[in-house]
Amino acid sequence: MTAGDALAGALARLREIPLGDTFEPRAAEALVAGGLHRLVVPASAGGLGARMADAAEVLLALGAVDGATALGFAMHVHVVGGLADSAHVSATLRDRVFHAIVADGALLNNAATEEGGGSPARGAIPGTTAVAAQDGAWRLTGEKTWTTWLPNLTHAFVSARVTGTDPTEVGVWLVDLAADGVERGPGFEAMGMRGSASGRLVLRDVLVSSDALLVRRRATDPDPRGPAPGAWFGIAIAATYLGLGEGARTDVARWTLERRPGDGTTAVADIPSVQLRLGRLDADLRAARIVVLDVARRWDAAVAAGDPAGLAAVTADVALAKLVATRAAVVATDEALRIAGGPGFLVGRLERAFRDARAGLINPPLEDVALSGFGRAVLDRART
Repeated sequence: MTAGDALAGALARLREIPLGDTFEPRAAEALVAGGLHRLVVPASAGGLGARMADAAEVLLALGAVDGATALGFAMHVHVVGGLADSAHVSATLRDRVFHAIVADGALLNNAATEEGGGSPARGAIPGTTAVAAQDGAWRLTGEKTWTTWLPNLTHAFVSARVTGTDPTEVGVWLVDLAADGVERGPGFEAMGMRGSASGRLVLRDVLVSSDALLVRRRATDPDPRGPAPGAWFGIAIAATYLGLGEGARTDVARWTLERRPGDGTTAVADIPSVQLRLGRLDADLRAARIVVLDVARRWDAAVAAGDPAGLAAVTADVALAKLVATRAAVVATDEALRIAGGPGFLVGRLERAFRDARAGLINPPLEDVALSGFGRAVLDRART
């Protein structure tokens, strides 16, 4: 089976499911049934062996069908892809995750965000605690918010503060969500991406084994895994929201061809101002697609070449890809709604895409962080 075969099968199944603002478990089931959950697991471990650029293409296609489904799957993709490309990760743990995906249909996400805890991407220390137990095991206690696709997940990588040591020491552990002490709360009532079931994960003295530790470090120290987790997250998010914008482009274009107001002789598509708006949103989307796929392909090339300097260079552009993709999705869905007017404002795909696209603005890297980084780089170049 190829990634293309798995995607085609998943899309066929998804189109038979009524997708909307309500969480639909059959969406994840459709992806697993088609084998798409194995997308970025290496072929040597029984996966489809797709790389970042392949994964971006898949998420673009899924996003065009349903943003919430694509977002949930993007979380799984970025975790698995980041694990595959990370340095200094236990081979035993990596193989354990790959086996769970291939053999058992496991779906994963990170669980990092906490109520009132600030953004983990900006160095927030988790309130969730990890207490050392016997034989190298750990006990985790705390609550995580915005855990996307929570009802579908079988495992999560949970961040926690290590107690009894440096107060800034944190770790990330693989948690089987079927373990004793794990509770899953309902999804939040958000403006957009309501079907993603981003809920509250509660851990009450959950025991994890010593070999479940992914990484342990001081929060102020560089991540020993390197840039892979952040790069995969950024591109997965970029592709998801860009795909959502591309779906809105298709939907509104079809609507303009079918809609014939007044005496029925002229389609909305024939109106010059409508063509201008379509051209504007199309230009933004196509430019963003070029950026996203270029960054993903350069990442893949640097990984294949074992080029740390190349990886560092690409990492600087991941934030750019996320920025232009989410901006393009927001602009495209806004333009689509303006084109459709009153009918677009009614509950439906265009209205939902308009709301869903705005969720991309709050996913890291945030615009202010990205733009400030770009500005500092400009000044650094000017000083040389």
